[in-house]
Amino acid sequence: MTHTLHRRGSVENLHEDYVLLIFTAKGFNREGSEEKMKQIWEVISRYENDLCNFGNHDPDRNADTLYDMEKLKKAKSRIAHAVFKDRERLKACLQDLKDGNFGISIVVSCLYDEVHKICEELGLSPHTVNQSLGIHGKTEKLPQESVLEIHTMCGHALVSFHLIDHMLNEIRDGATTCEKAAHELSRMCDCGIFNTDRAEKLLRKII
Repeated sequence: MTHTLHRRGSVENLHEDYVLLIFTAKGFNREGSEEKMKQIWEVISRYENDLCNFGNHDPDRNADTLYDMEKLKKAKSRIAHAVFKDRERLKACLQDLKDGNFGISIVVSCLYDEVHKICEELGLSPHTVNQSLGIHGKTEKLPQESVLEIHTMCGHALVSFHLIDHMLNEIRDGATTCEKAAHELSRMCDCGIFNTDRAEKLLRKII
């Protein structure tokens, strides 16, 4: 899975962005995994106050927030996403998941050195490592880097450049705040991997 991989930014602000992806594999462990995924959501729920975002790719567009943790703990999920801003809270969650021995793939996306150190500290050996090679082609058509840093936090590109520009204009006009704009942008990301805390800080930096 690579939709959590292509986040752009400085080493400094990416130190506040850790994406956890837990995914069942069709033909291997998806069948009969519903109960295990509920248990996994139970583990993740212990860290709800530490999360910037979370979800399972089945958003509720009619609600104020796309996902409700209590509903996710009861849902039939085949995938789980959670975004941490603190390294140590992510590490604690990974330890709990390791102790649970669920037998389901866990992917962590953040700075490579940080993933490597966390795995070492937990006695884990990564099965696979994917690295983003950046953007190639007619890069002159891309928006400014500060907008890309926000845009790439949704791996399916559902947070459009135009919406980011619109929210920036709304903030400058006093029609909304950076916090509210970050929340509105996060609602476009079906998976729940958009880091609202980081987005708020990036919006403040731009204006």
